[in-house]
Amino acid sequence: MNRALRAFRFRFHQDPRCTHISLSNETYRQLNIRSNWMILRFGAWQKAVPIRRVSSMPRGKILLPRKLTNKIIIPDLPYEYRRKGHQLTIGPVIGFQVWPKYYRNPRAQLPRFSHYHQIKGLVFLFTTRTIDRTSRTIRGYYYHPRKKRLIPGTFPYPSAIFNRTDMPRATYRHLTRHIGRRIFNYPYRHISKWTFWRKLSTQPGIKKHLPHTVSGNTVAALENMLSRYQDVYLKPTLLCSGQGIFRFKRIGHRYWVSDRYGRQAGSTSLRKLFAVIRPKLVKGQTYIVQRAIPFTVKGQKIDFRAYLQKGRSKQWRCTALETKVAKAGSIISNSANRVRIIPGGLALERYFYLTGEKKRRKIAEIKRICVRALRQLETRHNHFGDVALDFVLDKHRHVWLLEVNVNYAAEIKANRSRDERRVLPAILPAPFAYAKALAKS
Repeated sequence: MNRALRAFRFRFHQDPRCTHISLSNETYRQLNIRSNWMILRFGAWQKAVPIRRVSSMPRGKILLPRKLTNKIIIPDLPYEYRRKGHQLTIGPVIGFQVWPKYYRNPRAQLPRFSHYHQIKGLVFLFTTRTIDRTSRTIRGYYYHPRKKRLIPGTFPYPSAIFNRTDMPRATYRHLTRHIGRRIFNYPYRHISKWTFWRKLSTQPGIKKHLPHTVSGNTVAALENMLSRYQDVYLKPTLLCSGQGIFRFKRIGHRYWVSDRYGRQAGSTSLRKLFAVIRPKLVKGQTYIVQRAIPFTVKGQKIDFRAYLQKGRSKQWRCTALETKVAKAGSIISNSANRVRIIPGGLALERYFYLTGEKKRRKIAEIKRICVRALRQLETRHNHFGDVALDFVLDKHRHVWLLEVNVNYAAEIKANRSRDERRVLPAILPAPFAYAKALAKS
């Protein structure tokens, strides 16, 4: 609530049929209102509402209507109020677009609201199918802090949207016409590994943190890279979870290839070896060949993930850092091919022997590099606020960026092992702070 309104107590009429604002004559004069109406804003909805002066009402108390239309009722929640001239804004009103399976089971989203006391207002989840373009309303489930559950209702278009689905372009265009560019994590898809490298490699300060990468899935591309690095990955540019990925090595005059299951094959002919794996490449996918950054402990690959989220200041911040320890011999560290996840700071101590101030400086460096990369990736068509960025460190502790994930596993982690769930209290509620900042702008 802004300073000018802190002396006033806002309440809602107990009678849901009331469609006016009630206050005393003294409060009316104190607010310096010069009319018998006020524009009430709730999300993207707004309407001129009549003012009734009631002499018996106590000073500083203002009663607001709960019923806005035949479909929309303002839920009884803690709100912030902002007044500008004859306009009174109640909020924030935040939409959270989820996959249909989470809409059918809204309880799965309750951990997202653990910091609701910092956000307040109306926060509701919905899907594309629950949007009514004619009435500009959305059916969904809103969080009730006292009952600690999600309650169904119909709401106006929100002031900001946190997107966690593949929102159709037509839906995005429609919503932005009514609420502006206050929808973040759109488009909700993996940024191509080739796009990631191509965009960032033009920046001198970031290029030194990118493994050399070329586009293609040909023998010539592999041969050229193996002549320079002896150890490379062949990766599909858009898939995750290790699908269609292979690792090639050149040892002397012999070539070796490993798949994501750890199976190996060798040959003195790279062409023959490539012919073996060619049928296993994912059809319709473009590929890259990327220099491998080898760092293992007892044959176990060590990968890092930084969770980057925007907050109240609308600036990127690193809310969590975790390290994935792969199974011995595995070329990837996804959930099916790892033995555990540990906090990033612990990994820096255990595997890279960094403690105290040296560890703090390395974490600060990692955050700076990640934020610099994200700022470069955001364009007029990409609005992000909640991402996961994967990277590795080599034996010299140099940071190498690999890829950024917009639709990273979050809710899925709740059903996995305890070490996977460790980051959830930090990352799940964080995006709503940015959503609130957008709603107020």
